[in-house]
Amino acid sequence: MIIEKIPGILSIYFCGSEQCTPGHSFGPAVRPHYLIHTILDGRGTFIRNGKTYRLEAGDAFLISPMESTFYQADRTDPWKYAWIGFDGMGVEEYVVRTCFRNSPVYRCPEDRNTRPAMTSVMSAITDAFLATDQNSLTLMGYFFHLLGIMQGTQPFEDRSHIKGYLEKAIDYIHNNYSYNIHISDIAAYIGVDRSYLYRLFMQEEHISPKQYLMRLRLRTASGMLHSPQYTITEIAYSCGFRDTATFCNQFKKSMKLTPSQFRKEAREETVRTLHFYEQS
Repeated sequence: MIIEKIPGILSIYFCGSEQCTPGHSFGPAVRPHYLIHTILDGRGTFIRNGKTYRLEAGDAFLISPMESTFYQADRTDPWKYAWIGFDGMGVEEYVVRTCFRNSPVYRCPEDRNTRPAMTSVMSAITDAFLATDQNSLTLMGYFFHLLGIMQGTQPFEDRSHIKGYLEKAIDYIHNNYSYNIHISDIAAYIGVDRSYLYRLFMQEEHISPKQYLMRLRLRTASGMLHSPQYTITEIAYSCGFRDTATFCNQFKKSMKLTPSQFRKEAREETVRTLHFYEQS
């Protein structure tokens, strides 16, 4: 039975696992939704568009809607795999942020942590799906964790995706500049590495992401300094600076005035403007 849908996101239709017999196969056939198989043990073959992929424990393959595929367990070391069927609004956005944007298969890196993590997450997904007190948010959390493990390492260079990455990064900065965020936080949020994020900002904004963040903080602080209701300390912390001294140093470096001097000049300018209009 389909899990309760989370509005505007996606739905998991079914999941399960199987220890295949030697040479067990399925297809060629098509599915009406997305289907991820993760290999828990053994080996097998996946064929898509005439290309053959030989996979083993820790690897995974994605079947897209209405795509003809064939897969078969190895005859001497048959695979055990787990699967998740899913679809819904916004699915493509998530898929394109994984390794599946460039290939229908995921190759597990040779380290000590990834393979056990994959097995653990798949087990948690299956348990959550079959639980009598099924919780859609818990299940989706595990599913997104799985997609996070399968995150791609090379950003997709299509112009629409470049724009999407930049807009998402800028949106993150504007919503989080008041916190102690780092450039690595921004990169992780949009699913790219730091070096790519740096190149993206230099190419599109002509400044680094660090400079963009600092400029936003100082512009916000300048606006707040026009109001007498905020103290310098309140402004410093509200704009993401760890202390007043750091704020004052950065502000003077950029504006050539201390925050207090800037506030004084802004106040005097306001008085002059009001006086001008009163006299005219």
